[in-house]
Formats: sequence, structure tokens, C-alpha cells
Amino acid sequence: MEKISDDIITRFLNNSFSDAELAAVKQWLDESDANADELFGTELLADKASELHSDDNARRRIESGLNRRIAMGRALEKQQRRKRLIHRLTGIAAVLAVAVCAGIFLFQSAEIEMVYVAAADKSMSVVLPDSTVVYLNKDSRLGYPRVFANNSRRVELEGEGYFEVSHDHDRPFSVAGKHLDVTVLGTHFNFISRDSLPDCVSLIEGSVEVRTSDKRQCVILEPGQKASYSTENGRLTVHDANTAIDATWHNGMIPFENANLKDIADILHQLYGSVIILDRNADLSSTYSGTTVYSDNLESTLSHLGHTIPLRFVQKDGKTIIYSR
Repeated sequence: MEKISDDIITRFLNNSFSDAELAAVKQWLDESDANADELFGTELLADKASELHSDDNARRRIESGLNRRIAMGRALEKQQRRKRLIHRLTGIAAVLAVAVCAGIFLFQSAEIEMVYVAAADKSMSVVLPDSTVVYLNKDSRLGYPRVFANNSRRVELEGEGYFEVSHDHDRPFSVAGKHLDVTVLGTHFNFISRDSLPDCVSLIEGSVEVRTSDKRQCVILEPGQKASYSTENGRLTVHDANTAIDATWHNGMIPFENANLKDIADILHQLYGSVIILDRNADLSSTYSGTTVYSDNLESTLSHLGHTIPLRFVQKDGKTIIYSR
């Protein structure tokens, strides 16, 4: 293979390469140690490599490949070059492995212009450059590039957002939260990333990949599943859930399906965090399906619900008691 062009190397360093160009760089590096020495010996790449977090698995694969070639009768000169290369590859090895396997690119262009929007005391919607629609809950903030890169679409979230991602097979869409990163091609999901709550991703439709920020844990969610990260034990867990409930705040409706009063009380507790108690004589044999209006406060929502379901409620000492009517 002929020497790779300077333009491709520049795009590789600036995280603006195509899949074909990345494959060409890898092939060129695999052909000989001299090619690797030429690329990794540049001052620019050395500076970049020092800024990267190392990836132990990627580094071991690179070192293993170098060791095999050197063991095949290479002289002292190449042994010395191997030591030099391995030292320089400590950071850069992660780029080739992680970029290909995870679609996460660690080089960032200094020319990216970011836009930040914030929802203060009420929710709002934002249309991104790729036509993705993001609904921001109150007290939430979103950062995104004014123009997305050719090979990725990455945004930052603080708070809570509901995402309706525009499908683009060639440019995965990713959201960076406090402890979790979510990567998708096109789907609907809710993401909570607040200081006061565990990072949580709820999938309504499609498929998403959820990773911890340190890249050590990864799960693939299916519709109706929720991933949560615990700061106490550092674990990422997945469980089945009524994820449609997590979309309630942005569409203004609370869905019920074959729900009795206990199910309804559990859903309202999930939405409002209030202490809700069922009267011991409450009817749990009847079930209800449909929707009711979601309000900012529990009292208004229960009042709306009482027009369609035979219930009444009393609020006392910070608790809500629900009775059958």
C-alpha cells in the first residue's frame, strides 16, 4: 500500500475521518513498524496521545501484535523501536480499538462551536441540526454542536430530556450525562442525569447502548427496559419498567393499562415522589385503562383522575390517602 496521504492523517487526528479512511489508516499501520513509527512519531500525535485515557485491552492487543513481529528475528534496532512505540502507544492504542468497536471518538476538534439551551421553570423543546427533537424538563440544560460532525452526533445533558432521535445509520447519536453515555441510531428514550438522582435511561422504542462514563460497563436496552447507575456501588443495572410513564412529563398524559388503585398509586408515587396511602377498604378488584391529564402537582392530577375513576382523596400531613368512591 502506498504511503497514506497527509490529508487523511490530518482528518484522522481531527476526528473527521470516514469509515473507509479509518480502515485505510489501520491497514497502513499494520503493514510495517516503519509506518507506525512514522505516524506515532509525529509531535502532534504524541501530544494528543498524552491527553487520552488508556484502554488496557486495546493496549494489550497492540503490544501483543508488536511483540509477535519483533520476535520473528527482528534485530536490536527494532527491539529498541518497539519499546519506543509501546511507550507512545499507551494512549493512542485506545483510539483505534474504541473508535471502531464503540463508535466513540476521543479526538475533539477545537473548532466545534457549541450551543447551550436551558429550561428554567418550565419544560421546552429543541430541534437539533439533524432534525432530532429534544424535550427538556424544567431545571435542565442541553449542549450540542451548531453543526454535527460527518461521523457522529454528540450532545451533553444536565437534568432530564426526552429524545426523539432522527435516524442516520452513518452518524450514531450519543448523549453524555454525568455518569452515563447513551448511543443510538434512531429511537425514543428518556434520560435523567441530575445531581440529586441516579443517572437513568428509559427506552420507549428502538434500541440504545448505555455505557458508564469510564467505559467499563455497557448494556443494550430493549423497549420497556430501564438502565440505572448507582453512585453508591458504581454498578449499572437493567430492569423491566413501564417506561411510557417516564415520558409523561413531556406529552402531558399519564397512561394506565389494566391498572387497579394500587397500580395507579404506585405510578403517581413514581411521578411525584409523594407518600400515597390506600385506604384499607379501597377496591382493588376493578381495573382501568386509558389516560389522564398530567399536572405539575399531585392534587390537580388526582382531581382530573377522579372524573373518570371512582376515587376520592385527602391530603394531610404531607401524605395523600386514596379512597374508593
